[in-house]
Amino acid sequence: MSVTEPLKRAASPVRAGEGAITPVHKKQDTSENKPVKKQHHQKKRKYKAKNVDPTSPSGVLQFEIEQILAEREITESDIQNDISGVLNDESIAAQYHRNVTDVEIIALTSNAEGLALIANPLDPKKKQVVIVPFAITGDICEIRVFKTHPNYVESDLLKILKPSPERQDELIRCRYFGKCSGCQYQELPYATQLEYKRRTVENAYAHLAPDLLKQGKLPEIGETVASPKQFGYRTKLTPHFDLPRKKTLTYRPTLGFGSKGKPTWRDTDGGDSGVVDIEECIIGTPIINVGMANERRQFEQDWKKYKKGATILLREHTRVATESCNTIEFNNEQEGSRDEAGNVSVIVDKNGDDVLVKSCVTNTRQIVTEYINGFTFEFCAGEFFQNNNSILPIVTEYVCSNLQIPRKEGDPLYLVDAYCGSGLFSITASKGVDRVVGVDVSKESIKFATKNAERNGVKNATFIDGQAEKIFGSIDTPSDLTSVIIDPSRKGCDEVFLNQLSDYRPARVVYVSCNVHSQARDIQWFLNSTKNGGEYKVESIRGFDFFPQTHHVEGVAVLSRI
Repeated sequence: MSVTEPLKRAASPVRAGEGAITPVHKKQDTSENKPVKKQHHQKKRKYKAKNVDPTSPSGVLQFEIEQILAEREITESDIQNDISGVLNDESIAAQYHRNVTDVEIIALTSNAEGLALIANPLDPKKKQVVIVPFAITGDICEIRVFKTHPNYVESDLLKILKPSPERQDELIRCRYFGKCSGCQYQELPYATQLEYKRRTVENAYAHLAPDLLKQGKLPEIGETVASPKQFGYRTKLTPHFDLPRKKTLTYRPTLGFGSKGKPTWRDTDGGDSGVVDIEECIIGTPIINVGMANERRQFEQDWKKYKKGATILLREHTRVATESCNTIEFNNEQEGSRDEAGNVSVIVDKNGDDVLVKSCVTNTRQIVTEYINGFTFEFCAGEFFQNNNSILPIVTEYVCSNLQIPRKEGDPLYLVDAYCGSGLFSITASKGVDRVVGVDVSKESIKFATKNAERNGVKNATFIDGQAEKIFGSIDTPSDLTSVIIDPSRKGCDEVFLNQLSDYRPARVVYVSCNVHSQARDIQWFLNSTKNGGEYKVESIRGFDFFPQTHHVEGVAVLSRI
């Protein structure tokens, strides 16, 4: 076992001669609107419209476009593009896909992309809505339009002609920022990032819960809760690579994260392909970056063995050494990413009296351990678990504090955790209630939740595998004394679940969401469209910053029965 001293910075760059890889890159035409040449009797290409989920990034973008049009009294027809012409006529495509200068960014989307209005090249009376990644409100820039949709176009940021007053490029710490799609906010002070995320939550409810807003049923959106760490916090990364289907590569493919177009506004490393070649990620934890360097070195040797592209798991694993790090041995079933000598790389860190030994796991089936606010959690490396441990104590304490129900002295208090996973909220909230019932569709998660409860000495929790949509028929706790935690996937809850939740009538509901747009939709449906939803009020809504430097924000909404 090799031991690496704790890193001084969020991540140390991999230098030439120390595992750095310098691949040969080939430029590729990635335009999805590339027109076909005119030929006799050629069938016209048609734009295939897709059904869009309103809570998806594409669906939310439509709300955001409608908002800027309404504010400027511009109609939908005023921004329509000749999509058929772009697909079938090279001359029209050439006019659409052009460089445009003096573009002023007027808004920022929830995906942290700039929105602007530019002149339509075919009709000066009309406008085009353009998306500009890495631009922020107030920037004046030069762009290159490369892709056309019916009511907006996509572009690359070429040059910032006049920066926004909010822009502070000296804050940028990543040599890939401006090309890698992982981060969007590094040029903004952290307080500004938090405010933009508050607006994302606010806009989510304005767009997806407009009736609640009109009815005065929504509280003011609270300030976004900051992450204790703004860099070096991600305990899981999944770099990937692509391989062509019909030809054999003669050079090592790039390994990293997807690129965001082909911007030129700042010099970046990482090559020119659709996958940015990443040697370090400054939002990853130190051991994750050690693992990345190890796996890149191994990939240099092994890439020819792959028949198709793949994703590499990098997951932090923490163990406690009671005496010294040397008391921990990594057996064949609990391996980690290895250094050049074949030893598992570890970083030793002190947390009070404990010595924490961190390794980087690459096997999706390996059991890993994390320590959150005095609790120990084990789970499969490939299963879901929150990726920012620094903010989890704050979140779990906030959730626990909002589970309390006014009741008579001596009355018990119950908790139902409807999407419990490996037991994070069930177990951390168990001390404040008399009984916990956790449910999850994954039998694997229930197995770990049960073991985690035993490991932490939690005896008042039981866990059930099954659909969350069917749990309330079997819950025997009195609803007047029961709180419910909801923490669904990005798609949110379905109407069957929300109707059953309404029929059960719990005293309180705490809705934790990684997609505030589906959360807003669900809460409006619950309050206005279920049998007993009218008995509830929304006490509070606020965001939690699980992913600093990115546009992502988690939402926590608290509902109580009136």
